[in-house]
Amino acid sequence: MNIIKLFIAICTVFLISVPASAKYKFSVLTQVDTSNTFWQGIKRGMDDACEMLDVDCQLVFNQENGNLQMQLTNLEVLVEQGIDGISLVIVEDTMFDEAVQKAIDAGIPVITTNVDDSEGAAGNARLAFVGQDLYQAGYELAKELSKQFPEGDTHVLLGLSAPGQNWAELRIGGVRQFMEEYKVANPNKKVTWDTIDSGLDTSVTGQRICAYVQGHPETNAYFDAGFWGSGAGECLRDLGIKPGELLMAMFDLVDITMDEMDKGYVHLTIDQQPYLQGYLPILQMYLMKEFGLSAWDVNTGKALVFPSDVKNIRKYIEMGVR
Repeated sequence: MNIIKLFIAICTVFLISVPASAKYKFSVLTQVDTSNTFWQGIKRGMDDACEMLDVDCQLVFNQENGNLQMQLTNLEVLVEQGIDGISLVIVEDTMFDEAVQKAIDAGIPVITTNVDDSEGAAGNARLAFVGQDLYQAGYELAKELSKQFPEGDTHVLLGLSAPGQNWAELRIGGVRQFMEEYKVANPNKKVTWDTIDSGLDTSVTGQRICAYVQGHPETNAYFDAGFWGSGAGECLRDLGIKPGELLMAMFDLVDITMDEMDKGYVHLTIDQQPYLQGYLPILQMYLMKEFGLSAWDVNTGKALVFPSDVKNIRKYIEMGVR
């Protein structure tokens, strides 16, 4: 027993005397500014992972929302500084290729989060993607809302929030795919759809939706590529449109969407679990640096959320984990 105690004591002294290694430094780069409430969930996930692993982390927002050149500059600076790992959003297929390859060549792991190159690993040297299958999520959103389509003719409006950006094109692409199948499956009814540049601001998007509906009163449903379409609730009420007269489907669990669900103007949304999109890239980069493990892709999901779910899910939104 005395020998065991002596051995433990020696080991304890040894461990205490070994200087702690320098903390790893990881950064998450996005193309949005701080006004985007969705990204607070990603930040919470990043913060929790960094605290657990005792590493230094920074979420680098853009000073100007959607300025991809600014995001690229931030990436290039971090690569030059020799940071330990980068988690990156890629919304344009070619713009970040050279900088990411330079990071990989320098031994800096790069994991895409939230939005990936539309060709995945074939289109960019990033090591893995943590995020939603955007195309499939758009398809499932349309499939579920279609259960509430009217029996007669159906005209649908698609809100392409950011034309040309991967996430918006893929999600709305999934909606279109379902609408094409729905049209074929319902040959006895007229099924049509239209697409607008709906924008990235709840007020602007809301006005564009309401202006379209005024000019096209036959519109039965609206699909948004994000959550900004929830901003239409106010002007729809001003137009005298009652809950349920225009079906609306969104993405993400932000406050305005939850509020409009309670009021009856948003009928469906999808949770892509942004907390995981912030947490898992940090965990992966740590394991790669500490233990030489490889990166792995993670589909963070396409959970359908209905108005009946709002009451129970609000507490998790307030915690910043949904």
